[in-house]
Amino acid sequence: MGRRDALASRTRTDLLAAAKLLFAERGYLDTKITDIAAAAGRAVGSFYTHFTDKEQLLAVLRGELGEPAARAAGDDPIGEYVTACWTALRTHRPTAIALLQSAIAAAPASGRFRTELTSWTTPLRRQLEHRRDRGEPLPGDPELVAAAVGAMLAGLNHALPTDDGTVADTVTNLVLHGLRGSGP
Repeated sequence: MGRRDALASRTRTDLLAAAKLLFAERGYLDTKITDIAAAAGRAVGSFYTHFTDKEQLLAVLRGELGEPAARAAGDDPIGEYVTACWTALRTHRPTAIALLQSAIAAAPASGRFRTELTSWTTPLRRQLEHRRDRGEPLPGDPELVAAAVGAMLAGLNHALPTDDGTVADTVTNLVLHGLRGSGP
């Protein structure tokens, strides 16, 4: 890698890091491109050399989230899925919050938020469908239940500045047992 390429790579890395920092402090909607460039110590033109707009930068950050939930396949796949999602959301909290804010800010008729939730919660939907196919009772349509869990986790990630370690278990219990809880 030449000197110019190394500088460009460093600039891109600095812009992404600055965006995450600002998304964590201000949120996605209240962070401007000029803010990101300034926080990275770069000119605004440098931002546009690497990204066409803030949405493209967010798409790059989204790639960091990966698909941790798709790997949940042990004895308690629903609990593992919820825990994997919660862990990913907390690990990448600024990016996850930015994705949530961006999707919610889209026009309702665009269906973007629903598309995001449906895509993100596909592994849970599959687990719920599997339970339904085995004759186990479900609280409703697997796609809707999965999307509700995704919305709940995304909202809790946004709302809770710290994690007391009970969120994943509480949400899993809610999915599996509803408001009746895990008792008799």
